[in-house]
Amino acid sequence: MAKMGLSFGLESGKYCKRQFRWIFTIPDVVADSTSNQRGINALPPEKASRPSISFKEMDAKHLSEDVFFPVKPEWKPVTITVWDLNNNIKHPVFEWIKYFYNPETGNIFAPNTKNKLDQSLFRTCRLEMLDGCGEINETWTFEDAWPQAVNFQTLDMTSSGIVMCEITLRYSRAYIN
Repeated sequence: MAKMGLSFGLESGKYCKRQFRWIFTIPDVVADSTSNQRGINALPPEKASRPSISFKEMDAKHLSEDVFFPVKPEWKPVTITVWDLNNNIKHPVFEWIKYFYNPETGNIFAPNTKNKLDQSLFRTCRLEMLDGCGEINETWTFEDAWPQAVNFQTLDMTSSGIVMCEITLRYSRAYIN
């Protein structure tokens, strides 16, 4: 007997985006496949959030009513959780923080200052949604992203879980390519 109701082909997955098919890339930090070393020093992601936007509004006072208009977009931060691997190198997230703040010396640098490798604190990040065959079906680009907060998380002697690192990214704007 045939199924009753509307399915819109959702059970096949052809038209659905799945929560577990994605790649989040932060150059030299997370899942980086663009560097010369093909991501060897980058940390693999476990969880991430997609962009969220809200609009500040302006009101126009009329004689008998107030009318509201959207005037200013506000992009909310996204969070990405990465596996904190021991790959016998400097910690990629902490190295990224040091482009802006060096806790050993107490120096805080201008965010747009570039280092010897011609890199600044700001990065262009990408979130790619994949279909069942690994083809990209949606790409988000985050312009001028920087770590607003980094949580190296707690340790627990009663747990055998893997150590994670949570990064909250702030960015100028995001868009779908």
